[in-house]
Amino acid sequence: MNKTSLVFILISVLLLSQNLFSQDSPTHKFLLGGYGFTNLEKEENQNAQFEVGFNPIFLWTINKNILFESELEFELEDNSTAVALEYAQIMYIANAYMTFGAGKFLSPNNIFAERFHPSWINKLPGMPLGLSGHTGVQLLAGTQVGLQVRGGIPAGSTKFVYALYISNGPSLNIDDGAEGGHHAAPTGTLNFDNIPDNNGNKAIGGRIGFLPFPELEIGYGFETARVGTENTEYSDVKAFTNILDLSYVRDIKSLAGRIDIRSQVTLLSIDNPGTALLNYENNSTAWYAQLAYQPYYIESSFLQNLEFVVRFDQLDLPEGAELNVDKKRIAGGINYWINHSTVLKFAYESTTSDYVVESETESAFIFQVAMGF
Repeated sequence: MNKTSLVFILISVLLLSQNLFSQDSPTHKFLLGGYGFTNLEKEENQNAQFEVGFNPIFLWTINKNILFESELEFELEDNSTAVALEYAQIMYIANAYMTFGAGKFLSPNNIFAERFHPSWINKLPGMPLGLSGHTGVQLLAGTQVGLQVRGGIPAGSTKFVYALYISNGPSLNIDDGAEGGHHAAPTGTLNFDNIPDNNGNKAIGGRIGFLPFPELEIGYGFETARVGTENTEYSDVKAFTNILDLSYVRDIKSLAGRIDIRSQVTLLSIDNPGTALLNYENNSTAWYAQLAYQPYYIESSFLQNLEFVVRFDQLDLPEGAELNVDKKRIAGGINYWINHSTVLKFAYESTTSDYVVESETESAFIFQVAMGF
């Protein structure tokens, strides 16, 4: 029996046991949620490709203070089904202002990874530059393995939210030709799948957000970590990340609908150890700005369900870095909401890649069906 079959059997057992939990102990509650998607993508000069993914989310309430949450990811890769543990953590609610978590959790130092990445929530089919390895060099972790504390604090008519964590942190990619070969990641970038940890240091990070009114949140996140491998010439290399983000959602009757503005800036700085492979200023930047509009207050039910989206994003890498390819992209899309959690997306992307001696622009059309449940 293969790994995928075992996982499906586990899900079936959990579903069948839901009633048993509720009958044997009134304090135990179980909920299955998640999301799924299907993509059809046609890149310039490439064959059109279908993709499909399914992400079940398991939520348990042991009692009013102890919770457990977990997400699995199923995707088709190379004619087989790849299974991954997206996150799994135990949470303890200490009081109305503080919750502790332990395990693998969505990275809380930026709002896109923690809140906006699910396919039915993300306004466009693709991820912004710098936030995923599928769109170039990745500057931020999607998840952390460690401990966190988080909560919210009211301040009059305003509110602060916070999160602090300690985790394995990323590791520095070094391809000196001794191992890894052409399959190794570019030297000077970070590997965020750092299990087991490559050194005795732990990353420390977090985020503080300010809500001057409910529709607007402005946040600052950070992470500091030693990323070099123990007992090597890179063992003292550190990385520091700054993140600024903004989210603004509001119904405006004068515009006959709702506007949704999202933006995030990531600044990553990695120490220069003065070695031949990394003797340059290793500073990278990624940002995106996105605007969506849905005409809720127009009388036509068809137009009410339409949503128009435009996003600009950019990735700037160090001049001396291996495979230094800066990217700029503009994406536009039209979404049709079948209901509050099922959406059809039609999107167009134009990406310009700046190489050392030339620039290249490629386009892609993407159709996506996404559902949250």
